[in-house]
Amino acid sequence: MKVVVFGQALIHEPVIWSDDLRALTQGADAVICNFEGCLPPPEAWPMKSKTVHAAHPASLDMLRDLGVTHLSVANNHIWDFGHAGIVSTVEATTAAGFVVAGAGRTRADAATPAIRNGVALLAVDAGPTPDWAIAGQHPGVNALRVQMSLGLPVNDITRLQEISRLSGDAERRSRRRDIGYDADDGLETFYGVPLSEGNTPREVWTVSSNDLSTLLDAIQNARANADLVVVSIHYHHWRPDWQGPPNWLTDVAETLLREGADCACATGPPVAFPAHTLGAKAVALGLGNLVFHTARGARYDQLGLPVWLGNALTFTDGVWATHKVDCSRSA
Repeated sequence: MKVVVFGQALIHEPVIWSDDLRALTQGADAVICNFEGCLPPPEAWPMKSKTVHAAHPASLDMLRDLGVTHLSVANNHIWDFGHAGIVSTVEATTAAGFVVAGAGRTRADAATPAIRNGVALLAVDAGPTPDWAIAGQHPGVNALRVQMSLGLPVNDITRLQEISRLSGDAERRSRRRDIGYDADDGLETFYGVPLSEGNTPREVWTVSSNDLSTLLDAIQNARANADLVVVSIHYHHWRPDWQGPPNWLTDVAETLLREGADCACATGPPVAFPAHTLGAKAVALGLGNLVFHTARGARYDQLGLPVWLGNALTFTDGVWATHKVDCSRSA
């Protein structure tokens, strides 16, 4: 069995694949990537005013030409054009012959693994994602919700509580809870940011136990129907320095591999992080870009951010390996 895993493909212009990329996918049973975009119907309109990514109309043909078979669509751009864009993108990718994971008309659809040639792909979006874009009784992405609280020494929390009381935020929150607009979850917050005690100021990240449990169950189900299970995570809760994956993601990846996944990979940051392989297991929590047609290219270059170099994983005869790939800017 040969499997190739790429990073994210953000396609606005025609792409000419390099000979190196074609050689990498030659003879593969499965080629996986994150389709970073939306294929909206004509009547849909954007749900935001910036970083809206309607993919090139021929983008799926381009990916198929490279040999891509499995698409993750669990990301923040499939919902750029609302529920209509989510549904149309899933339908278009499926009609084009791909097996697709990570979004659907319902939560069950979004959580269903994409399986072909013995390879199962599970995909989740770790956000931040608005509630309306998370699959439930309506279309959305398969979510792995992550919440941040601000860890502070007790004296700092006390001071923020006093500021909240004096400014009116505490009274506003109390009234909203009394009416039922907000749940009384017992969390102390400061203008919407949860607070927790800690020795020094730091961010404290918590992964939804329910979402993680659902993902682990899906891994077990996929194992019963496939020889290889790959879990793809898309996230925008990045480390401040963009130099590696955040600790919460590393912990999640370790859990996924321990509970039956063969590969845990991630996209989101536009730069690639080192991947780690150990025989039949692989962790690549920053695959970076396969195609990156961004309007901010000059700014990334000015800041010296290596957005034009991505990672790829290959699985051949039971062993994972890593490869550097030159990202496609445009034709």
